[in-house]
Amino acid sequence: MLHGFIRTIIATILLTVVFSGASQACVGRILYIGALENNADKVMAEMLVTLINERTGTNVKVRYFDNLDGLYKALKAHDENERVDIIVEDTADAMKIMNRERLPDLDQEYASAKNLYEKEMDIIWLNPFGFRNTKSENSPAVNAPIIRRDVLTNFPLLPRILNKLSGAINDQTFAEITDKVSSGEKPKNVAKDFLKARKFI
Repeated sequence: MLHGFIRTIIATILLTVVFSGASQACVGRILYIGALENNADKVMAEMLVTLINERTGTNVKVRYFDNLDGLYKALKAHDENERVDIIVEDTADAMKIMNRERLPDLDQEYASAKNLYEKEMDIIWLNPFGFRNTKSENSPAVNAPIIRRDVLTNFPLLPRILNKLSGAINDQTFAEITDKVSSGEKPKNVAKDFLKARKFI
């Protein structure tokens, strides 16, 4: 009877460790979000920072860049002082970076960009946010977080966490949050208010 009781305690402890490890899989490591120096990128970067931090306790920092070349150089870097792990990208810039012609169907363009990035760059596209803004063109494009494949080894919960924003930010909402930043509100505060209002945190 005593042995059975001990076995029950051991099993309970093991289950607690397993589930605790799964829920805290991102804790104790630093993630770097890359963004360009513009209001749209700033508020979306802070959106990811806040969501990841609030959901997992992970230490997340933003690194800003003047241009796409610098941003992508960091996305491919391995040095802790230079690398970034996640960025927000649109399919217009993605097709340009991959030297491909844009596609008239945005869903097909997203699928094409996703396939090219995964095969040629080991970068994974997550689910689109919903808005169709572009950084460098007037034509619409699909926007989504993209993440280095090697990061998923240490942060396996990230896709599930970031995909909570899937379809949550339409064009009107995106315009509203970027306008707030343009009007002088801090990107971090705008992002946190949005996430709280939608009950993501």
